[in-house]
Amino acid sequence: MIADLGGRRRALAVVGVVVPALVLGAAPAHAERYAVAEQPPAVKALSWEDCAGNAELKCASLDVPLEHADPEGDHATLALVKAPARTPSERLGSLVVNRGGPGFSTTEYLELIKAKQLPAPWDDRVWDRYDVIGLDQRGVGKATPAVTCFATPEAAAAFGAGVPTVPVSPSEVMKRAAKDAEFATGCRKHSGKLLDHLSTAAVARDLDLVREALGEQRLNFLGQSYGVALGTVYANLFPQRVGSFVLDSVLNPANTTTGPVGSVPSERIGSDTSTRDVMREFLRLCAQGKSCQFAKYGPHAHDELLTKLRDKPLALTTPDGKEVSLTYSKLVVYIGGRLYQTKAWSGIDYMLDLTHRALAEPTGQAASDLAQVVAFMDEYEPDNPYNELTPAYSAFTCNDDDTSKFALAWWAAAERRERIAAHFATLRAYETSQCASWAGRPKERYTGPWKAKTEKPVLILNNRFDPATPLSGALDLSRTLNSRLLITEGWGHITTQQSTCAITATSDYLVTGALPKPGATCEPDVIPFS
Repeated sequence: MIADLGGRRRALAVVGVVVPALVLGAAPAHAERYAVAEQPPAVKALSWEDCAGNAELKCASLDVPLEHADPEGDHATLALVKAPARTPSERLGSLVVNRGGPGFSTTEYLELIKAKQLPAPWDDRVWDRYDVIGLDQRGVGKATPAVTCFATPEAAAAFGAGVPTVPVSPSEVMKRAAKDAEFATGCRKHSGKLLDHLSTAAVARDLDLVREALGEQRLNFLGQSYGVALGTVYANLFPQRVGSFVLDSVLNPANTTTGPVGSVPSERIGSDTSTRDVMREFLRLCAQGKSCQFAKYGPHAHDELLTKLRDKPLALTTPDGKEVSLTYSKLVVYIGGRLYQTKAWSGIDYMLDLTHRALAEPTGQAASDLAQVVAFMDEYEPDNPYNELTPAYSAFTCNDDDTSKFALAWWAAAERRERIAAHFATLRAYETSQCASWAGRPKERYTGPWKAKTEKPVLILNNRFDPATPLSGALDLSRTLNSRLLITEGWGHITTQQSTCAITATSDYLVTGALPKPGATCEPDVIPFS
């Protein structure tokens, strides 16, 4: 991503790297402890103040019970940032946003949008008519306490060095399993009982308290990726309180919370095969396009290149004499992350072309250039499975979803799925391998039913080719929710980051209530390599 920490966060916010949320044998559902129509305890109205360093935005906090069944017990404090409606006389209400992850800071996301460092998923009409609310859910971002798994930032940065994101041998598998166990132990040590209270069901109940604190009869909500799972759980817990809901890029919790014994989340939602499909689209568009250099090597060059690296890393030397190595894991991670955004596809082309030339002539200029790229990656994008998102992502994913407690289940699943999703099955499977050792014991968990009917239809958005949230999830969700599905005939993750048409449809729905016509589709703004 980008060198400075803020840049790395901005890059993560754009790319959505590392994923969806999913995961076998956790705890039984606790939904029966809470009636769907249960009235939450009275909540005080939010007290808004100018945000430090940015008077255009307003900041507030909200205390919520750590365990909703025990409102007099310990509390967590949520962080909220508001961009007030620009036309107060025409204000329609509040729109609460969740950026996904789970674990991305939505308060930071809103700040970056207002600073024009990230594009907004809506147009000016929404800024005019809504108070837009960025909410950092419990355990995340500026919420307190936040999940932490390390004693210091330095310990976090050093942890996982030398452990590949994509293991390719029995020794690497065992190294990864041992490190996953160490990571899980650290999370328990440094986060304590907070880990037992991080679940999407708990966050959905928090959302309802936010709705009450905002003075809204119904919740207006826009969720992206994991935010779709959150919105879906809320809609099934509180269907009578659903207002305007936009669910963009569907992570369907019905497909992730439970599954066959021995399965892992990536195969349950198909993120491995969807990544494969997006890569196939990359290669197809590369071959048809006018600007893709890698096309000249033929249709099988990608697989041949990765197979060579899997067998033997490419040793390289920078012009100043530093020795580096391009491994299979580094390149698969690089490709898998950049498939999320078509604007990053030119980078994939450059990297594949450079690697192909370096393999052909290990002492030539291409090898020297590649060495510098790899050295940059090692410093700023290290091949390390434990990044700044991993603690919160693990907490919600491992608590929400059924996962095996046998570490080798992930390797077995990866081997099983590599036959149909070569190179990407292991990448996607191991996004949740830490769940084998996870020490959280969720107090609240929702595993269905998923058929609650809301009075107002929900707008569901999904790209045709999405590496993280396959279209199949959106199709499934559209059949169980009172909804309208709008498909963008393009590529990448987060529909409103790929199509102005999707942004317009989102804004039409939020401001006027108008839904796209049944079967309507959008075109992407960019056709790669055209």
